[in-house]
Amino acid sequence: MYMQDWVNKLDDFLRLSEREILTHAGKIKHEDAVSKAEDEYEKYKERTKNELSPVERDFLQTIDRVEKKINAKAQKKNGGGGV
Repeated sequence: MYMQDWVNKLDDFLRLSEREILTHAGKIKHEDAVSKAEDEYEKYKERTKNELSPVERDFLQTIDRVEKKINAKAQKKNGGGGV
């Protein structure tokens, strides 16, 4: 398979998705596009700086589960686990 084959496959996929296929180099200068991307990324970073990442959320949930198990074992050991 050659690169042109991949280009054709991608174009076919885009047509199936009813997407417009770019047939020219575009109208925006590279420097302008990079500047816009950097500006948008800075806005994104500012908006999300106080949010926890998925890894951090999972870590905190794991700590909570472990603490509950430890507390349950301690209550059982101390005779507080009656039904």
